[in-house]
Amino acid sequence: MSPGFDQNFKELVRQRTNIVELVSESVQLVQSGRDFKCICPFHNDHNPSMVVYPDRGTWRCWVCNTGGDCFSWVEKYDDVSFFEALKILAEKAHLELPKLSPGANQAQRSNQVEKASLFDVMKWAEAQFHHCLLETPEGEYARRYLMEDRGYTEETIKQFRLGFHPDNWQWLVNRAQGKFAAPLLAEARLIFKKENHTRYSDYFVNRVMFPVRDERKRVVAFGGRILPGSGSEGLAKYFNSPESIIFTKSKLLFGLDEARQRIRETETVVVVEGYTDCITAHQFGVSNVVATLGTALTETHVSYLKRLARKVVLVFDGDNAGQQAAERSLTKFISQEVDLKILTLPAGKDPADFLEEQGAERLKQLIEKAPEAWNFKLNVCVQKFGLESIDGQHRILEEMLELLAASPNLTGKIREDIILRKLADRLGLHEAVVRKRLSEVKQKKSPGFNSSLSSTESHSIPNTFPSSGDIQETDNTTKDNQLESELLEIIFVYPECVPQIQQHISPANLKNPQLRFLYQLSIDLTKEGVVPELNRILDRIDDPELKQLVVKIDAHAHEKAIHSKLHTSSASLEGIPHFLKHSIKNLKWREERELHERTKGLLFQKAQEQSLNSDAKELLKKASEFHQKRNQKNSLEPH
Repeated sequence: MSPGFDQNFKELVRQRTNIVELVSESVQLVQSGRDFKCICPFHNDHNPSMVVYPDRGTWRCWVCNTGGDCFSWVEKYDDVSFFEALKILAEKAHLELPKLSPGANQAQRSNQVEKASLFDVMKWAEAQFHHCLLETPEGEYARRYLMEDRGYTEETIKQFRLGFHPDNWQWLVNRAQGKFAAPLLAEARLIFKKENHTRYSDYFVNRVMFPVRDERKRVVAFGGRILPGSGSEGLAKYFNSPESIIFTKSKLLFGLDEARQRIRETETVVVVEGYTDCITAHQFGVSNVVATLGTALTETHVSYLKRLARKVVLVFDGDNAGQQAAERSLTKFISQEVDLKILTLPAGKDPADFLEEQGAERLKQLIEKAPEAWNFKLNVCVQKFGLESIDGQHRILEEMLELLAASPNLTGKIREDIILRKLADRLGLHEAVVRKRLSEVKQKKSPGFNSSLSSTESHSIPNTFPSSGDIQETDNTTKDNQLESELLEIIFVYPECVPQIQQHISPANLKNPQLRFLYQLSIDLTKEGVVPELNRILDRIDDPELKQLVVKIDAHAHEKAIHSKLHTSSASLEGIPHFLKHSIKNLKWREERELHERTKGLLFQKAQEQSLNSDAKELLKKASEFHQKRNQKNSLEPH
């Protein structure tokens, strides 16, 4: 049960949250009947494995078994606590968050307060920098740089909330006095203490400030650029906030908060390397553009981009560094189920320069015609080695196969087949030859490869198998879980039946501790006068794994059409639908069967001791009754 907030408030937040709109903020949903499907963001998904159920307010991935409600989604996707998820969804629903009750522990209070305070101080700092740029004499030189040198309009500056930190190491420290404590500013990575110094200094000095926002449009970091001609050229040209508890560089993209809507409309995300290129693109109307935060593309970025759009276009400067960056990105993307294209601009041009000289329409044309990633690499190899000579063709083949071999997730996929076929055609080789060579390259890259081993030695078959006892135990456990899960499936679909079930089955009859807990929770809710429907059960659970189990059971119930089975079967004399009665009967039969097995064991033990007391005789009587019941059951079942 969730401490700290009233259950009714959680339910109100849930009712005000549209699960489809919430999930679609982060991944691309495709309608499938009444539900919606998407690429699961929590594992390396290649086919849409995650389903969002709007009528039940839940989501579930059928491959990695992750799932839950709206709170679970925010917790897992944003990597936040339940309390932070509740706050985020309450704000979206325009609901005022009540104060934490005494049930919330100190750690929960501290974490909530700390992050909220950091967001507050970052929002305040953004306002200080923005005001300094637009409204003060100190910001005049920076204004001229942005408007005259970079060509930004005042509208663009306000849209991205650009700012300026003047040439004063104590500027922000002094302005924060009486508003925010210095340690909080330090935690936000706005100020720091120099070694062997007692007082704080500002991180960003004499720099144009670029606020970095998360998916919720909250400022979490800043990028700072040295002003040309300011006398600070000896320092790093760009400087980003160090990471903090609210900022992880590899998980964010600059400009996404402004680009998201256009990305959805075009189903294309364009990635550039710098803040200024991104902002210039937006000013020119190419508004599906984002930028990395001064780092190379990571696997996290790749997974993130894949969720945003069907097509990803990476745009690199036309110099050698841009060419090398383009090639480095290939291994991260080549195995992903995403339409990746790579555009390198003419030599010496970055996106901002190109837009200034040739305009938005020309850039859009190049983006549309950009070659697929593998084809880009092939063209680079052809330019480097040439197709005319045997040696050139051989080197092209080897370099392309090295790229494919470095992407193990590609093995056996249709994407790999298509690439190999096209590569063979381009080089004028038989496809079988190319495949054989790829297999050899992969084998050399595999761990523990030793060319001296024979094929028999390198493919030895293990001779250890589980014992029949182990298999039997596993089978029994699976059957038990199936029986107990079916009971919970019925409860989730027909929660009013709990009192009837309770007359026949107690929580102690369930072996699985999680299922037993859920059954007990259903009973407790019923006693409180609350119908134990899905959302009410989810309200009482904080544990993410248990929430996943609840959603899994609910999803299975609907897949198996439990509702239809319950309502199409005629009622028995006890007023219980036959399908439910059958489930109860199976659980009771299991209990009697286990009693019989225990009885047999005890009788055998007594026989060994050559004595039968009254207890043993009673057990023998029960064993006889069990055999009679089993014979009756078998005779009634259809053959």
